[in-house]
Formats: sequence, C-alpha cells, structure tokens
Amino acid sequence: MPNETPSLIKKLLFRYDGTADSAKVSFTSAKGTEWQAELALHSGTNPQSPRLLVMFRQPRYPGVPQRYTHLPPRFSKVPKEAAQQITEDDLRELLAQSVQV
Repeated sequence: MPNETPSLIKKLLFRYDGTADSAKVSFTSAKGTEWQAELALHSGTNPQSPRLLVMFRQPRYPGVPQRYTHLPPRFSKVPKEAAQQITEDDLRELLAQSVQV
C-alpha cells in the first residue's frame, strides 16, 4: 500500500507546481485588482520551523511579476489551516509588505 501522505522532502521540492502542501486564496486588492495568494510550506510545521511562504500572483496577467513574503507568526504553519484563518484585509496588508520576485 503506497504512502498517502507525501514526505516533507517531496512537499518542499514540489511546493510551487501545485503538487505541494499549499493552499490558494483569491482576493481583491485595495485598487480592485484580482490577486491569488498561495500559502506554501516553507520547511516544516514544528515549532522551530519558519513561517509559511506567501506567493502573490495575478492569474489574469501572468506577465506581472510575482511577489512574496512570510505569513506572520499568529497564523498556523499548516497551509490549509492558515488559508481558513486569514482574511482579505490580512492579505491586502501582506501584499503591501511583499517584495517583487
């Protein structure tokens, strides 16, 4: 019987191609632009692990450079749990603090 839970190494190696332990949340910026935030596992979920990585992209305009930042410590380190905890206001604030890739 194959292992149904991917190993941490696989989650880290494939985190940006949609096969990773990540969660996507769509939201609208203050200017009215549609954005998508992907909350991706950075290196683990134990207390010593860094916070989740948040990648911002505009799905309608792939030519627009992506942006990234880290999720604040008050959110879960599990992507799906963090996606349920985060609000649109939190995402707008994180987008404003993000750095262009």
